[in-house]
Amino acid sequence: MTAIPQPRKQPRQARSRHAVAAILEAAARILAGDGYAAFNTNRVAELSGVGIGSLYQYFPNKQALLAALHRRHGEETLAALDEALARSAGRSAREQLAAMVGAALDLHRRELGLHRVLEREWPIYDEPPASNPIDAALHARIAAWLADAGGDPARAGLLLRMADSLVHGLLLDADPQAKGLDEAITDALAGYLALPARHHT
Repeated sequence: MTAIPQPRKQPRQARSRHAVAAILEAAARILAGDGYAAFNTNRVAELSGVGIGSLYQYFPNKQALLAALHRRHGEETLAALDEALARSAGRSAREQLAAMVGAALDLHRRELGLHRVLEREWPIYDEPPASNPIDAALHARIAAWLADAGGDPARAGLLLRMADSLVHGLLLDADPQAKGLDEAITDALAGYLALPARHHT
């Protein structure tokens, strides 16, 4: 099994956190715009405005940057999911599911180039679910939502894997603006959960 590169240290002060955020944003922009072939720590340091020595304090190599971008994406996914659930509170389970699907698609559409590199070229640097706290948090959120909706919390893991496959498969390998993607993914997941059919107007 491939070892996941880890950062050398975690930023503690606001200035350090800002520097790390700038480094990751620069890395994301290079990968999204020019791909992995043009990706190196010197370019990241130059674009971020952070000295190469400071970059190496946190990230020993570009593989550690890739792993950190995978982690950042997980954190953004969790935040988007929480926001979607808060926004759709009190609505039907199907409407809440649609809100979560829409949030996931919007998140990926914002950085399609980056996600194509992370998911298609370097998926090995995504922390495996068994040791990934973000995956555990996502699983807990979905299990709690299923329980609240009167469903089976034990379905949370498979639902997440299905959603992940559908979002990446339909969005990254097809036209990201294709009409009806949100509805198609929601329908597929709702079918698995045996939720009521969508009402057509």
